[in-house]
Amino acid sequence: MRYLLGLIMILFVTACGTTLDNGNKKHGDANDDVQNVMEGYVANIEDNSVLVVENRLDPTISEFHPDQHEQAGSAISFSLDDIEDSMVDSLIRGEKIQVTHGAVAESYPGQSSAVAIKRLVDEEHDMIISYDETINLVTLEQFIQKAENNEEAIMRVVNFTPEGGTVFNNFIFDNGEYIVKEDATQDDFVEAETIREVTCQKLEYYLTDDQHIMFELTSCDKEGETLAIASLPFADIMVPKDTYHRIEVIVGDEVVLDTTDESEKEEIITKIRGGTPHSVMTMTMMAPEGEIVLYGKQATIHFDYQEAGNVIRYNTFIEAGLTID
Repeated sequence: MRYLLGLIMILFVTACGTTLDNGNKKHGDANDDVQNVMEGYVANIEDNSVLVVENRLDPTISEFHPDQHEQAGSAISFSLDDIEDSMVDSLIRGEKIQVTHGAVAESYPGQSSAVAIKRLVDEEHDMIISYDETINLVTLEQFIQKAENNEEAIMRVVNFTPEGGTVFNNFIFDNGEYIVKEDATQDDFVEAETIREVTCQKLEYYLTDDQHIMFELTSCDKEGETLAIASLPFADIMVPKDTYHRIEVIVGDEVVLDTTDESEKEEIITKIRGGTPHSVMTMTMMAPEGEIVLYGKQATIHFDYQEAGNVIRYNTFIEAGLTID
């Protein structure tokens, strides 16, 4: 009887030794004493390891070289044996994370084993959507421009739910497809043990009745064929917040305005943001006569331009009342 009871206890401990916790494997008492924590940015992802650095590097550069140490700051390469597969597969370069880990072997970069990974909000680079505001809209602009040029693109969107939960969505454009990794494992108000993946074929945008621009992915393998990215106020996304150092107006082959004057730039931007939007889906459109180009620090914004003072962007016709001398 004593032998049978002991066998039952062994089986119970074995069965309970590994569970899922926020997208990570949880191993009984083996890692209870781990106290090491690093916060940083994903710099490189390999088969079973992730390199995390203190300072964010250009996420378009896929390889890390030790001579980048001054720019990167502290750096540790973590093995991912104890991390759940969906978390490993969802990591993207440039995103901010927290890694709980074991001892670090001294080298550059250091070497260690990750015990748990948690995503952290990056207020400088994530597009963050809450119930009352959205920040870093230029992140979406950069993503769309690269995708429409058929270039590899990544972005992270953080959604704060009305209940106060946090959902992280990693968007990837690669080889003509949009891949979304949805991580709701840190949302205390839903039961999500793993990170979901959805693949879509198209990105579409249009003006809604409440004067928002809806951005959504269509022809998806889940989600009933459509996956919403964001519905954003028309005035905010048409000219996303950025530092615009130059504006150029081109009609035909002629540059009719090329200005860095602050008052001229402000007047053009204000009129576009304050214009009256109409969906091009319901209009018969004349071919544009030119374009307006806003050169920003983070993105370059292009509008189709009509000499009547109107502009077109994101399938939206804007009565802006521009007067270009």
